Amino acid sequence: MQPIDTVHQHIETDMDHYTEKNLPPLQHQWPLLSRSQFILAYLPTTASMTEQDKRKKQEEIRRAIVAQLYQDDAKYALDTHYLAFLLVKQGRGGEIVGRPYAIDHNSQQQELPYTGLEGYYAGSEQREKRPGMSREAILLEEANMGAELLKTIKKHMVEQYSWVNFAHLKHVLEGGKPDKETLNNIQAYWSMIVSRLHVRVYHNPEFEPTLTERIEELGKLLGEVAGRTEEEKHLKEALNKEYTQLRQTYAAMSQDEKEQEIHERKQREEIRASRLEEFHHFREDTYQMLANVDGGHYALDVQATSPEKTMVTETITLPELPARETYPPTYAHFTHEQLEGYLFIAQLGTIGGDPFVRSATATDELDI
Repeated sequence: MQPIDTVHQHIETDMDHYTEKNLPPLQHQWPLLSRSQFILAYLPTTASMTEQDKRKKQEEIRRAIVAQLYQDDAKYALDTHYLAFLLVKQGRGGEIVGRPYAIDHNSQQQELPYTGLEGYYAGSEQREKRPGMSREAILLEEANMGAELLKTIKKHMVEQYSWVNFAHLKHVLEGGKPDKETLNNIQAYWSMIVSRLHVRVYHNPEFEPTLTERIEELGKLLGEVAGRTEEEKHLKEALNKEYTQLRQTYAAMSQDEKEQEIHERKQREEIRASRLEEFHHFREDTYQMLANVDGGHYALDVQATSPEKTMVTETITLPELPARETYPPTYAHFTHEQLEGYLFIAQLGTIGGDPFVRSATATDELDI
């Protein structure tokens, strides 16, 4: 594959960009979280706090949880993350979704690019011995995510009487000259998408704990809460109430129901392990491809002709990949809004995930 060259021109001034702070809540994470964070998650709903304090505490906990779930990413630099994304976008996504096509209401087919996000669905796919998402379902979920984000962006632009900024955003995504405000927004929008998908594998239903798992976890938690402070006393009381109710529920079950619960728990544990193995295998294989002798390469060349004008050239080389045609076609029926959303997030990552853009837009003093 030939090197992919990207040139970023002059970026103007500072900006006060819009970001979406209320990300969808993380779910089905508890088997993966440390008990200390599990305990913290109970505190806002049990302690004597104002609603404002509860929301503040919950946001702190959410950031701590996200940080834990992202800790594996610390092994790789920003440029390596970007190369991995591009590798999936340039063709490795075919291993997850095949060769994607959109079909509109007139039954017209349109070949789709890969978004680069396909790797987050590794482990979520349906298998012969495991339920999961079809390739069409993955494409539609990406499309719906993009459509939802676009709807939010358009609504904000209308409310702020800044529809021209949306037109400029689209222009930049299509290769037009960027400005710093637009780059900041693109980076923020991309972060929103990645934050949702980074934990996608854990949102599969098997990560919801069974009744006996919940009883065991709550029993461990009760033993770890000292109950010395007023806050801990409230927490212990709430945990004990839930623990007692769950145990009563289990005691009321018939022997057949208890045996079914044991079977369900074993099945979920096996599927969880299967999903996580696939997810990490796809991820590590991607990075291994980049680490090989003929793998990925990222380089920056800076040429400054004056303090006001600086040309930065990125040279990106990716390893050889199988042609799209080697993958079976996957057809998904899209509405106009879904197609627009899918193509939007397919464009976002190339700029939003760029390590140079991410570092430059975070530095107010830097003009490019």
